[in-house]
Amino acid sequence: MLRRVLIAGTAFAALSAFAIVSQPAAAGSCAVLSEGAIGAKQSETADRAKKQLKRKIDRWAAKNGYKKVRYAKSSLDCTRKGSISRCTATAKVCG
Repeated sequence: MLRRVLIAGTAFAALSAFAIVSQPAAAGSCAVLSEGAIGAKQSETADRAKKQLKRKIDRWAAKNGYKKVRYAKSSLDCTRKGSISRCTATAKVCG
């Protein structure tokens, strides 16, 4: 009888330890997000790219269950070909 209790206790302890160790860390994750926009005026295009990036960050945060996020790095790159401007806003976001 005592042997069965010891075996059951050992098995329960092993399962509990495995369940605790296999849980992912509670730390937040990071992602690099980017969004682009095309337009005639470079200033308006840059503003639109930033606005779209903000929307994408908000969707990423909501999807991952974060109420607050922080921006580690962000950049804006604009190029012009003829009369068309293309701007890309990029940010590293951590939750």
